Amino acid sequence: MAYEVRIIQQPRQDLAVVRKRTTFGEIPTFMGSAFEKVAAYLGPKGLLGPHPAIGRYTEMDMTSGEVVVAAGFVVPQPVEGEGDIVPDETPASEVATTTHLGTYATVSEAYDAIAKAMAVQGRELDETTMWEEYWSPPGTPDDQTKTVVYCPLKAAA
Repeated sequence: MAYEVRIIQQPRQDLAVVRKRTTFGEIPTFMGSAFEKVAAYLGPKGLLGPHPAIGRYTEMDMTSGEVVVAAGFVVPQPVEGEGDIVPDETPASEVATTTHLGTYATVSEAYDAIAKAMAVQGRELDETTMWEEYWSPPGTPDDQTKTVVYCPLKAAA
């Protein structure tokens, strides 16, 4: 797939999430459970709308294979949370972004495209956090699944 990588100013977004330190291999199972919990919390409050599901990744340790994952939904306003569900946010920042269409198993190609494009432009990724927006509902055919990837950038020199 050919990726169009853009640099944009991304505004801060409020999130309602379940957060967990997990391994890369356990992410899919965790995210499904987290999305269900957060949707059950937001739905009765009228806070599930046109906003995407989101996965935000921090504290990545490639040696141990562990990462902190926050999985939930973008919300129109901060939430108080309840139990495992906590408020979170994506930072207002300059980001490199691209859209991946296809199975999630190949989303790493989008990250590779971002890394290559930023290297060509002489920009450095801030790998302390990154996030993905999931715009396709469960049951969407793999070839039509839309994931938007965001990688914050370090300040230009």
